[in-house]
Amino acid sequence: MTPNDKLCPRTCRETCTAINSALQAERQQILRYGDLRDQCVYPDVRVMLNELVLKKEKTIRFLENIKSELAEKFH
Repeated sequence: MTPNDKLCPRTCRETCTAINSALQAERQQILRYGDLRDQCVYPDVRVMLNELVLKKEKTIRFLENIKSELAEKFH
């Protein structure tokens, strides 16, 4: 049994798994966009990629907030 299993009762286990998967995907996208941005020589593209990174960071904060609320509610 993993720590996440202990925090999520049977009725919401898939929700917790989905949130963790989404967090992992968002973090991977940030790394990818950051790498592309750092290699890019076009200022407009760099700005666009930076905005994408900022949006992904906002999404991560949102998902972590939901995850925290679930942990408080079901812990």
